Amino acid sequence: MTEAHGPAVAAALHRFPRERTWLLPALHAVQAVCGHLPDWALARVGAALRVPLSEVHGVATGYPEFRLTPRGRHHVRVCAGVSCALAGGGALLAAVERGFGLAAGQGGEGSELTLEAADCFFACSMAPLVEVDDRLHGRVSPEDVRDLSRWFSAEPGGHAPAPDGGEDAAATPGGPGAGPARPAGPAPPGQTLGRLVSRAGERARGRPPLRLAAQVGTCGESVGGAALLAALRRAAAGSGLAVEVIEGACAGACHAAPSVEIHHPEWPRALLERVDAARAPALLRTLGDGTASLADAGFSGVAWADAPWRGLRPAGGDPFWAAQERVLLHRAGRVDPSDLDDALRHGAYAALARALEAPPEALIETVKASRLEGRGGAFFPTGVKWEACRRAGGEERYVVVNGEEGEPGIFKDRHLMEADPHQVLEGALLAAYAAGARRVILYVHGEAHLSARRLARAAAEARQAGILGDRVLGAAVACDVELRRGAGGFVLGEETALLESIEGRRAQPRTRPPFPVESGLWGRPTVINNVETLAAIPAIVSRGAEWFAALGTPRAAGTKVFGLSGPIRRPGVVEARTGVTLSTLVETMGGGLVDGGACLGAVVGGPSGTVVPAALFGTAMEPRGEASPGTGGVVAVPAGASVQEIVKTLLAFNARESCGKCTPCREGTPRLLALVDRLDEGPDAAGEARLLAEAIQLGSLCGLGQAAPLALLRARADVAR
Repeated sequence: MTEAHGPAVAAALHRFPRERTWLLPALHAVQAVCGHLPDWALARVGAALRVPLSEVHGVATGYPEFRLTPRGRHHVRVCAGVSCALAGGGALLAAVERGFGLAAGQGGEGSELTLEAADCFFACSMAPLVEVDDRLHGRVSPEDVRDLSRWFSAEPGGHAPAPDGGEDAAATPGGPGAGPARPAGPAPPGQTLGRLVSRAGERARGRPPLRLAAQVGTCGESVGGAALLAALRRAAAGSGLAVEVIEGACAGACHAAPSVEIHHPEWPRALLERVDAARAPALLRTLGDGTASLADAGFSGVAWADAPWRGLRPAGGDPFWAAQERVLLHRAGRVDPSDLDDALRHGAYAALARALEAPPEALIETVKASRLEGRGGAFFPTGVKWEACRRAGGEERYVVVNGEEGEPGIFKDRHLMEADPHQVLEGALLAAYAAGARRVILYVHGEAHLSARRLARAAAEARQAGILGDRVLGAAVACDVELRRGAGGFVLGEETALLESIEGRRAQPRTRPPFPVESGLWGRPTVINNVETLAAIPAIVSRGAEWFAALGTPRAAGTKVFGLSGPIRRPGVVEARTGVTLSTLVETMGGGLVDGGACLGAVVGGPSGTVVPAALFGTAMEPRGEASPGTGGVVAVPAGASVQEIVKTLLAFNARESCGKCTPCREGTPRLLALVDRLDEGPDAAGEARLLAEAIQLGSLCGLGQAAPLALLRARADVAR
């Protein structure tokens, strides 16, 4: 790309205010135009936002998703994360290298192909994964990559749209399902919500009774979900049935993708598994006969009924579904994620209306009594954090929703954002009311396009309906929402590094104290909560603190959402009471290993987590316990796998992702990685590794550096051998 693209770059930069905080969105926009970030474009970004070029360059080089050099006509990335590696990702990468005659990391401007190994695509339930020209493909086999060119984009050199523009900016109200209009005049929040729900119900009565929801989450998209959606719509148009086909969300059964949910007021809810797009006409014909067996027609799945329904097995007898306690996932798959009306009819914003009719201090006390702790891995009491922010001085306060989720093996937050964006938004608005904040920033990973698109639409619908804005549900409370996108970087999981990113700086942690609740975004008191944490708030408010606390154990309240992956029969996203065991997660819900073999252990919590041996699979998973749930990623490890190689993969990621601010993490993690291969040399090497790991833990500035050696330190001898 040359400066001939200058006019397009100028147009892209024109929409941003001349403030440093817009630096990341501006870089995303320029990269969308040029395909990478050439020096001349960086200079224009700096001039447009009044940021020194040296600092623009420092930010551009600090985020993995920004590219300073051009790539080839086509771009292929093969996942090398633990989940994909255990499913054969290494063999796929080798096959692509042989097929195109180049090694990972090769191929630049002018070449046919740029090939890269990726740390993770955060769709681990669909492993192994390959991305071709920005389109993700799951469950890829060696046979698939022998003809990889069939997946090449029709527009060579094409790249994803700017995360803060294009598809996300266009996610505004309009057309069918855009949501109810803003109610006229002030009213109590409950009454305002009641009018919205009533109008949503009236509109729903004009829709066909039968609805088919094609599961188009990130998981489903990677295995043909979009093609299934299109096929169902074509078949419905020619069927003569009164049926509505929507772009639905995954209910958590990623192993069943591409799937279809069947909704009808006179039928039980049903889920059809692994539906071939070519069978869409047969499905419509079978459903058209109100008594025909779906099983006899060749479909399989579950129905939420006490007995088999039309040949589908009862969900209550299916181990994947029966062992769950679905609170945050209650509406996943049941609601249209792009329709406020649907969310309202299923109870969305009822908790917000209830909370607004009481003082914010009452909401804080409810959350404190629930004993909810942060679900991002630190397990800090949520109500205490909110209370500290509210008590801090100053008028301006902020709430930041951390939807970055940049840890390999972790994908449950993306699922929550994709499946039920209004639940996440409602939780954020409740946090803002409690903390006294008038602005919420939804910070979403730069490659989580579907999450961002659905959240952006949810916010636009809620704003149009008066659920947020100058008068939240008609109350004398103001709060608005803004979407920001990251650009990769594991360190963004550290809350102060996230603040630096929003302010337009290189993502590096701040020295604490002061803590964000005292001095956070732009020096103002700020609450930063993980997506899962906020998604739990509506249920706590609606059903009570005691109810939520009783779901867990005396040491840990509520439920926990997990992403199950690795070579198991039923990978996906599940929710269970805190205290669940790995045996229940991996062997019962996950169905055990695909080959029927035994597990050696499980990687729990990604690069900041640990390798838990099978001997602890019966131990209750509790924060700070012997088997901590961590951030909610569980990768099953089969017997015969090399724990040493897994530890090296995790350590290598931590070494690459070090932000470089503090010496122990920057210098220590690569040295610790080099020591892993020497551990068999004897006690001297093991002792050296242990001392270095302890130095990294004690000397690193942030929790990510402090947790970097955990996988090595806690890899027990009985697992490693």
